[in-house]
Amino acid sequence: MRSHNIGLLALLLLMSGEVVAQQKKLPVKNPPQYPHIIDLENKETPSEKSELSSTGQVPQLSEQLVQAVQLLAGEVQNLVKEMRALNLRQQAQLEILRLTRAESQIELYEKELRETRERIVRLEADERNLTELMKPESLLAQTQNIGTFDRQATMRQIKAAHEANLRNVIASKEMLQKREVELIVILEGYRTANSETEKRLKLAEEMIRQLESPPPAERQP
Repeated sequence: MRSHNIGLLALLLLMSGEVVAQQKKLPVKNPPQYPHIIDLENKETPSEKSELSSTGQVPQLSEQLVQAVQLLAGEVQNLVKEMRALNLRQQAQLEILRLTRAESQIELYEKELRETRERIVRLEADERNLTELMKPESLLAQTQNIGTFDRQATMRQIKAAHEANLRNVIASKEMLQKREVELIVILEGYRTANSETEKRLKLAEEMIRQLESPPPAERQP
C-alpha cells in the first residue's frame, strides 16, 4: 500500500508538470498593449526629439519667448515713465495754481501796505502840525481873531482841543504801525512760500524733461 501511494503521487507530480509546460507554450489571446500606448504628455518619439534638436526649432521658440518678455518689459517701463510724468505734470499744475493764488494775495497785501504807510505819513504830518499849534506863540496867534474876555482861558481851551486831536492821531498811527508790521510778516511768509514752490516747480519740470527725453542710444544719429 505504501509503495502504491508513492507511485500514485509521483504520477500526479509528473502530470502536473506537463500541464504547466503546455500552458507556458500556449499563445496568449490578448497580448498586453502597453508598449504601443501613446504617451499623452510627450507624443514625440526619441527620433522626432532628435530631429527637433538638430533642426533648431526649440531654441528658436526660446529666443522668441525671450524677445517677447523683453518687449513686454520695455512696454511696462514706458508705462511707468508715462505715469510718473503724468503725476509730475499734475504736481506742476498744483504748484502753478498755488503760485497764482499766492501772487494774488501778495498784490492785495502790498496794496494794503502801501495805503497803510501813506496814512501813517499823513498822521505823522498831523502830529507835527498839532504839536506846533500847541506852542504858546501859536496859541496866542490863534486867539488874535477871537473876541474873548479871558485870552488865557481861551488859549487853554484851544490847547486842550489840540491835545485831544493829538491823542487820537497818535493812537491811530500806532494802530497802523502795528498793522504795517503784520503785513510785512505776512508778505515775507508768502514770498518764502513762493520761493519754495518755485523750486519744487523747477524740479518737477526737470524730472519731466528727463522722463520724456529719449535714451542716449536713441539720441545718437
